[in-house]
Amino acid sequence: MGQQAYKQGYFDEKQSLILKDEIAAICLNQMCVFNSPVWFNVGIQDYDPAAGGVSTYVWDFENKTVIPAKKTMNRPQCSACFIQGVEDNMESIMAIQVAEANLFKAGSGTGSNRSNLRSSKERLTGGGKPSGPVSFIKAYDAYAGVIKSGGKTRRAAKMEILNIDHPDVLEFINSKQTEEKKAWALIEQGYDGGLNGSAYGSVAFQNCNMSVRVSDEFMETVKKDGVWWTKEVTSGKKCESHNARDLMHAIAEGTHICGDPGIQCDTIINKYHTCKNSGKINASNPCVTGDTKVLLEDGRWARIDSILDKESTILANTGLINKSRINGSFVTGVKPVYLLKTKNGYELKLTADHKVFTANRGFVPAYELTKNDFVLLPGVQVAEVANVKDKIFYQLLGLYLGDGCGGNISNTRGVQITMDKEREMPVLEKIADYVSSNYERITHKNSSAVVQITNTSGKFTITNNSLLNKIGEFVDLALPGHKKCVSEKIFGLTLGEQKHILQGLFTADGTVANYGEKSQYISLDSTSLQMLKDVQMLLLGFGIKSKLYENRRAGKNKALLPDGKGGIKEYDVKEMHSLRVSREGRIKFEKLIGFMPESYKAEKLKKMNESVGTYKDKPVDSVKSLNYLGIEKVYDLTEPLTHTFVANGITIHNCSEYMFLDDTACNLASINLMKFRTKDGFDVEKFREVVRTYIIVMDLIVDGASYPAAKIAEMSHRFRTLGLGYANLGALLMSYGLPYDSDEGRAVAAAITAIMGGEAYKTSAKLAGLVGPFAGYEDNKESMLKVIEMQREHVKDIDVEKIPGNLRELVNVAWDCWSDAYNIGEKEGFRNAQVTVLAPTGTIAFMMDCDTTGIEPDIALVKYKVLSGGGMLKIVNRGVKLALENLGYSENEINSVIDYIDKNDTIEGSIVKAEHLPIFDCAFKPANGTRNINYKGHIRMMAAVQPFISGAISKTVNMPESSSVDEIMDAYIYAWEQGLKAVAIYRENSKRSQPLNTKKTEGERVKVDNLIGKRQKDLPQTRKSITHRFDLAGHKGYLTVGLYDDGSPGEIFVTMAKEGSTIRGLMDAWARSVSFNLQYGVSVDTLFKRFRHQKFEPSGFAKNVEGGELDARGIIIRSASSIVDYVAQFMLNNFGTSKGKVEFEIKQMEKPSEEQKALDDYGNEGLTCPLCGGPAKRTGNCEMVCTFCKQTTRGGCGE
Repeated sequence: MGQQAYKQGYFDEKQSLILKDEIAAICLNQMCVFNSPVWFNVGIQDYDPAAGGVSTYVWDFENKTVIPAKKTMNRPQCSACFIQGVEDNMESIMAIQVAEANLFKAGSGTGSNRSNLRSSKERLTGGGKPSGPVSFIKAYDAYAGVIKSGGKTRRAAKMEILNIDHPDVLEFINSKQTEEKKAWALIEQGYDGGLNGSAYGSVAFQNCNMSVRVSDEFMETVKKDGVWWTKEVTSGKKCESHNARDLMHAIAEGTHICGDPGIQCDTIINKYHTCKNSGKINASNPCVTGDTKVLLEDGRWARIDSILDKESTILANTGLINKSRINGSFVTGVKPVYLLKTKNGYELKLTADHKVFTANRGFVPAYELTKNDFVLLPGVQVAEVANVKDKIFYQLLGLYLGDGCGGNISNTRGVQITMDKEREMPVLEKIADYVSSNYERITHKNSSAVVQITNTSGKFTITNNSLLNKIGEFVDLALPGHKKCVSEKIFGLTLGEQKHILQGLFTADGTVANYGEKSQYISLDSTSLQMLKDVQMLLLGFGIKSKLYENRRAGKNKALLPDGKGGIKEYDVKEMHSLRVSREGRIKFEKLIGFMPESYKAEKLKKMNESVGTYKDKPVDSVKSLNYLGIEKVYDLTEPLTHTFVANGITIHNCSEYMFLDDTACNLASINLMKFRTKDGFDVEKFREVVRTYIIVMDLIVDGASYPAAKIAEMSHRFRTLGLGYANLGALLMSYGLPYDSDEGRAVAAAITAIMGGEAYKTSAKLAGLVGPFAGYEDNKESMLKVIEMQREHVKDIDVEKIPGNLRELVNVAWDCWSDAYNIGEKEGFRNAQVTVLAPTGTIAFMMDCDTTGIEPDIALVKYKVLSGGGMLKIVNRGVKLALENLGYSENEINSVIDYIDKNDTIEGSIVKAEHLPIFDCAFKPANGTRNINYKGHIRMMAAVQPFISGAISKTVNMPESSSVDEIMDAYIYAWEQGLKAVAIYRENSKRSQPLNTKKTEGERVKVDNLIGKRQKDLPQTRKSITHRFDLAGHKGYLTVGLYDDGSPGEIFVTMAKEGSTIRGLMDAWARSVSFNLQYGVSVDTLFKRFRHQKFEPSGFAKNVEGGELDARGIIIRSASSIVDYVAQFMLNNFGTSKGKVEFEIKQMEKPSEEQKALDDYGNEGLTCPLCGGPAKRTGNCEMVCTFCKQTTRGGCGE
């Protein structure tokens, strides 16, 4: 770190060595540590230059660009979190896989929103059916499982996201719970169900967390129990309708079963988004009409419908001009469209939901735009102006568009240019010389063509067919003046060619106006409104803003004009319109375009600009109106870098949805809050010093590290996102004697978090003054300062009265930190777009000996951690002693309580007072206790600190095992109402394996049923039973169920008619095994659900002969996949949880007499010889003889 500080020019050699020692001291004293990749990769090359740890690309300090890395470079991969975008093509899909593999290898995690992959319900371009994003997520997950992070034992960290309006969202929601059930089945069959066991290792989606991106619109629809439509990715058309509440219930059901998916709420994310100009976290299906002009490389413009499926390089404007390669545009359907007009006259036809970038609010759907919104225009020249060989020809085209007419000139096909005979004669003579020299225009008098002079003007006529044909390629010579326009071919010219056309046009019809009192401008007047609109767009390629004034004649259709003979005459006239360039635009015009040098207007403009000052004109324009036009065919495109494109000069969002700062990285670090606890309170100055030191060092890591993709390296350098957070908050609050779920606890947590965030941004602002702000800051200055101000204002929301007296100074310090951050940042900018997140800190919390991770409360006062390499670690919370001391308990009482906890795994039942018990409440209910933190307590804590975190909070809302699906759904809705950016919920023991438990387990598995110690419940000697005859695919059999006196089943017998001894024996053995399970208390549901859908012959349709009383009450079984499946259905239908017990009457039997029966009373009993299996005959009450082998068998009483 010290080397990087010196190498990157932050400090001199002496200061860099001091920084190195400070970081070492902080780490050694466990005050703060970096994320796992730093520990995996940094410094290993000092021991072995070939050790690796270096990723694929690095930032070149000297050349200010990204270059390929060499494995021997001392540029380790250091970031823990990566956001990667994915495009809807196979190249991008597979490139992401390679990048993820490299990230996991280096110990990092990654997250991606897969919503721009087309759904399985759409079609491929070639006509096939897509597999959909879930299939690719499954493949990504498999690779993540193969690669352990850092080559060590830490599992890959991976987040998969899908938007709630994606057509495959229900498949996404259900995917993980389906795999969880498969794992359960494997565990029940004896496979290892541990964290690293074969059961979970055999199913998908076990290496990723999953979240559904929900909008406010969706959540409101859930509350209203309304209908929600998914939308096709490629067209934006409605795809399928769902009940919104059913979708939310499905999310909650998945969470109930396996902890996934969670939800992400994008309204609050966008509210605190510091770089709105660089992208908004939002889903979009925008569309524009086919005549929309898209800005291409070299400053060319093309209709969006002319680049259908055509690879093109476009220019995006996010404040900076960026080139981006696209696969062409595509049709998105036929939709209602609206005309968006700005104050200065820029226009765009688009759908109401199309997002338009605004300088004040970021991307806003068109229907939400107001007159207070400002759209973004190009503010600089978008491409280089290359030299043009035939520039006079392009000037001639401009002159024609301004002062030319075409058609029959003196009964001859030709073009005539008419200009002022005195002041513009040099211009006409230049054109005449050009035509004469290049097109051999010779008159019938064998002399070169010359300019004709009339009483009022000078004229030059072109009749050369070769030249006329060339001109006709660029303009329509048949159009009258009031219908002239810039052709598509001219729009498709380079910026240099456009420059000379504009020179000619403004020379012909332009005016340099200087009327004093800030009324200086260049105007272009024309009866063709379309012409001026086209020119207005061309000027934007040069970064020149202009204003359109329509109907300057106010509807008058008569005017007094020169008659060409020296007099004045009234003529019929068309309406006149004017395009004006003022402010700094006239300076840009002179520099970048100008009038033709031969025109007097060039000198006039130069003098005006030299004598009259100007002021800056921002490249934005306010919204004037949005009016409905009708139904039109609409188009869109996907731009992979900035996810924007320039449409008719206005920056708008493209079709795909990307998370802000896609393809960037975030390196993390976490502060151990317990290290700043003092007897008197909290050492705030030491805390702030650690924040300052770590922000500096984490910023050094950005350019000093390597990255898995060139795009990630470039974007990380551009935005420099950091993620400083903390751990041990739960332990700190407990040590102060403050319940986690209390107003007091939340107030203290908010104050500490506010100090961390404010001090971090303050340090970032000071760094900006030292080495400059992040590259994207100027584009986002206004939005970032607004966010900083909002976060400062939230300090006022902290309830000071709830904070203990010795900690109340924290609020004042927090306010000062944020105020300093804003004031310094306003002057210097900020070095980092983001500075804080609250990470889970699972690994590094153990490095710092923390009792609690991240923002979490303790999971329990005593817990057991299953180690990934095997074994178990018992962890007892050390904050208990500090809390008891703070509450005034004596040393003997404290020792007594700790011994009690160690023995009983709970504080409940100890000598601790009842009013103090909430202080020791934990996330999970202890094995021998009843108390735990309610889920709303977790959510309220997150809501208290979220306003001071520039990123998000990684926290699990723990809910007890008994929580229902509806309770989990309510928790998600409550979290959204509280304004959280994201929330994940875990129901205890929802997975059969979990790394942290509140009770000791067998290895990694949580005990679900413990039958040890249970006694077998014997059936009565004489008992009720029911017998059911069945016929499955022609195979007949009988099922007999023996019942306890209360009607519950205790045994089953399955007898097959005319089946071989093997299947009869197997069915006998299976029935006996099932009977033992029933007698040991295993429920019918638990037991027989495991045998549903077992597949073997015989299988097929079941024949039912009804008619009995019990048949009328039961559910008819129509088919079964095996005899076992048939029996399981029968048992579940008649004895399952929802069915209870079978009730029927049996008449009371008469008590039999004690008289001994005579031998003749016995009939043919079907006895078989136990020795040879032959038929046997009874010869006594307890004696029989085999009629085949003649052996006699005795038993019983011996008579």
